[in-house]
Amino acid sequence: MKRMGVMTVFAALLGAAALTGVSSAADSAKCTIATSGDSETAKACASGGRKAANKAMKKMVSDAKAKGQKFTCEQCHKDMDNYELTKNAKEDFAKLEALIKK
Repeated sequence: MKRMGVMTVFAALLGAAALTGVSSAADSAKCTIATSGDSETAKACASGGRKAANKAMKKMVSDAKAKGQKFTCEQCHKDMDNYELTKNAKEDFAKLEALIKK
């Protein structure tokens, strides 16, 4: 009987930890940078969060490469975990967008 109580407490703690992890994962999936505007990245953020924004950005970088220009994630992002921007990120993003629209 005592063993059943211990197992129940363990299961409850494990469940609480799992729910906390899900909550943290959901929070980290929210866009914090491209949250407004009409860029493809902003639209992707609004519809699918960071995962969609990441996909949109990779497509833009790939399209730029096809046009002979090299852009990298690290040019604009100091940290790829939280996507913190470099000083020149907004200017480089504007260049990338202009190139893609040509």
